[in-house]
Amino acid sequence: MSSTRRARKEEQKEERRRFIIDAAWQLFQETAYSEVTMAQVAERTSLAKGTLYLYFTTKEELFLAVVDQELAKWFHDVDIHLTHFCASRGDASPARPRPSRARRDASGVSGAPAEDASASVASILSTTLAARDAMTRLLGILHSVLEQNVSYEAALRFKLSLLGHVERTGVLLERCLPSLAPGHGGPTLIRMYALLIGMRQVCDPSDVIRDIRSRPDMGLFRINFGEEIRASFALLLSGASAPPLASGRLGAPALPGLSSAERRRPEG
Repeated sequence: MSSTRRARKEEQKEERRRFIIDAAWQLFQETAYSEVTMAQVAERTSLAKGTLYLYFTTKEELFLAVVDQELAKWFHDVDIHLTHFCASRGDASPARPRPSRARRDASGVSGAPAEDASASVASILSTTLAARDAMTRLLGILHSVLEQNVSYEAALRFKLSLLGHVERTGVLLERCLPSLAPGHGGPTLIRMYALLIGMRQVCDPSDVIRDIRSRPDMGLFRINFGEEIRASFALLLSGASAPPLASGRLGAPALPGLSSAERRRPEG
């Protein structure tokens, strides 16, 4: 087989992979994760179930890929907003496009004063997350469900993708928040990520707990996700100085004597 034909075949495989991910994402937005089946995904894509398993060996692996795709979109959106915010404070960078007026208005931070940087950045992050309810619901089950029953390769691919996003956006966060020293943006984002997951779980109770929360004396437990995540992010950022999460890069312990490529390579 020629290199051109091999390349075309790989391109077709990647197109089908994205097609499957998009179908799973649409299904999840229509119903709960626990109710989505691989048979439904196969039916939605008009693919044989066996073909589906050639691309994703488990339902968890498929939805881990869904999370990766949607997180990439969110990080891209956040990077645009942060770049514009930095530029509005005199720290212009031509590396990324200026967001549209609609996007600037949605973030609620256009023209924010410099002394309110923490609150403005918290608004960018929380508002863009609150607009992605389905994605944050998946994040709420990421560690307890989606990262289970997946191969080493699939988990590593997801973590490396997340690491790249966090490192890039962490640099932008440092530019927007003078209180953050170089290298501290990434660990701060990881803390916000953990806070987000916990808040999403608290805001998604069972039907029984939801009924209990409706009692007049249970107002303390009726939490608005968007409002609370904004307040929590602002509080965290106002006192952020970061790290430590662990030694090494964003919580990955350093392995002396090994290159970064060797540390990423699976055993065997």
